Amino acid sequence: LRLASEGKISEPTLKKRKFSKAPLVKDHASNMSVEEKKISAEGPKDEKESVFDCKDFDLTKYIKEYQGPTKVKRLLFIARKCPSLRLEAYRLAISELKKGRNTQKYASVVSEARETLGAKLGEKWVFDEAWYDSTRREYHEKENQLDTKVYMHKRDEDPREETLEAIKNHIEYLQDSGYYSEAQGKIRTCKDYIHKVEDEFYLKLIEIENAAHLDFGEFLNTMYSIPPKWSSTMQNKFGSKKTVEAKIAAISGLYSLHRSTYDNAASHFTSVGFDLKCPTIISKRDVAIYGTLCAMASYRRAQLKRELSGEFKKFMILVPGLADMVQNFVQCKFRSAFEYLEKLEPNLKLDCYISKHLPSLRGKIQELAVVQYFEPFSHARISRMAVSFGMSQSKLEKLLVKLIESGSVKARIDNFNKVVIAQESNSREELFDKAIKRGVAYVRDLRTLLMRMSLAANDFSVSPFPQGRNQGGSQSSDIKRMEIAADP
Repeated sequence: LRLASEGKISEPTLKKRKFSKAPLVKDHASNMSVEEKKISAEGPKDEKESVFDCKDFDLTKYIKEYQGPTKVKRLLFIARKCPSLRLEAYRLAISELKKGRNTQKYASVVSEARETLGAKLGEKWVFDEAWYDSTRREYHEKENQLDTKVYMHKRDEDPREETLEAIKNHIEYLQDSGYYSEAQGKIRTCKDYIHKVEDEFYLKLIEIENAAHLDFGEFLNTMYSIPPKWSSTMQNKFGSKKTVEAKIAAISGLYSLHRSTYDNAASHFTSVGFDLKCPTIISKRDVAIYGTLCAMASYRRAQLKRELSGEFKKFMILVPGLADMVQNFVQCKFRSAFEYLEKLEPNLKLDCYISKHLPSLRGKIQELAVVQYFEPFSHARISRMAVSFGMSQSKLEKLLVKLIESGSVKARIDNFNKVVIAQESNSREELFDKAIKRGVAYVRDLRTLLMRMSLAANDFSVSPFPQGRNQGGSQSSDIKRMEIAADP
């Protein structure tokens, strides 16, 4: 009836509707934003290719660490990945969405869950039209009020502080409601009204938080620095300085992980302070896992031991066995380290941020381990190396060939005896090569110096092109000719 009164459907169509099948979900979902349509249409389709079961995963314990949008995002990822947890994940996601105001997301998730599970979803989690209508109406009324208030301030040319405060209230409401693209657009309108350091920093902080919720689609690769003076006003508005620093480092780490720059990600995650409080984006347990795996894929053993110490150890304690894995890796007990990593992987495959990076991270960790294992030896048997790494001999041979071709391991493989033999360096030959290169460079520099001295002695100089002369596109000789003038 409501849709007919708004002119969205005709009365004959209304009579033919069978509301028991919840057709209103599709009508409401048609109003979704571009991002939500993409999630609804492409998300489940992409995830079906790598669906697997993980019966030992404690979903209730895992999801308690998160709030708001990231909680819903992780639940939907698990629902699309793991059939045994699908029903529980969809139900939790729908219940969480009803705590907020994002009616578009709610409609798309209910539609997806009904399409996937059908009647198994249960009556309690079907589309709640009454909640949808009232929440949507309240949101639009409040949003229109805030938008009108901003317009009035701009029209009356009120002081900048009042206009900026109205825009900030509008941004906060959009962000709390889950409409991050709209909030990101409003941030761009604030630049003309900023005149305080805390206001500028506030908008930057909101911007990177929104970018994290939008999968960094609009994130600028910029380092956001903390203002040197942390005033009492900023303390009341943002909390302690250490908490804000930890949040920025964690989000920067997620951005680097998203771009597959694991060395930068490791640097950011290992710098996160234990004062981190960001349940709407990332948990402390995530920082421990992401930081450890990125560091193992980027750092050599000595640097790994140095970086994963101090305050970062507090994060590692939150994940049982993680510190032992790093210790085994540092002590060249690679088999034990890889066994724990293999045990950890099924749970990590249900993590929406790191799951797609697992093959790449595992490969880089194995490559670094092989390179560091072989360094002190002149030769090594492939069979013994395979036992040390817990790999099959054929798989290790392929890895060695790859490392030798890339130059990471300077060796050759005796395929008959299955032995890796290091290339012996000829120090005498290397010394002669270095001496020849330095001699060539010396002769080149000396000739250049003599030429300059000769030009200076004969008062020759190179003059620039006269201003106004066209230097592009013309093939005439006067433009192409170098003008050399000599003083009489």
